[in-house]
Amino acid sequence: MSSIYADSSSVYWKNRQKRHNRLITCIAIAVLALVACFGVVHTTNKSKILSQRRSLEETNERHWIECEARVDSRKECTDICQSERNSIQRKTMHQSCIHGCQQSHVASTALGCRGKTDGKGRHRKHVTEEDVFQDVGVLAHEHCYKFQSVDPKPDVFATCRKYHRAGTKQGYRSGMAAMATVLEEEWESIKAERLANLDD
Repeated sequence: MSSIYADSSSVYWKNRQKRHNRLITCIAIAVLALVACFGVVHTTNKSKILSQRRSLEETNERHWIECEARVDSRKECTDICQSERNSIQRKTMHQSCIHGCQQSHVASTALGCRGKTDGKGRHRKHVTEEDVFQDVGVLAHEHCYKFQSVDPKPDVFATCRKYHRAGTKQGYRSGMAAMATVLEEEWESIKAERLANLDD
């Protein structure tokens, strides 16, 4: 009689232990699944943050001012006009070169930094070098007008216009490069900050 009860009790506790082990296993699997899901979401969020970067269309006055401040039109035009220092009419040629270059360089740098609005003024877009020459390059005659009657004619006037074109090209490229640097630095800073927040 006692052995029947002992066997029954033994079976009961064995079954109970099995159920208990199954429950622990299920809980462990559920916890591991949750941890894995969190890891996937966390990794996805990191990937999303790493791929975000402000475009030119999203820039504002702060970006434009910083971009333009990074470009030294005077220094760049001094470098561009260095060859004119050795010309026969050195002073006049050099002055006309600097004048033409700076007039266009400043304006084309602004276009390189700011882009251009569409016809409705709502959206900004990148400008091409061709756009810059249409907007700034066409002003060469107007910007260099004061040299039109300066001797030796028409060399001084032609020099001003020649370097107006060079300034247009260089200013645009400098503006584009400066804005790329501004946006890259901002993006690196934001990325580091957001990743640090995710790890907290």
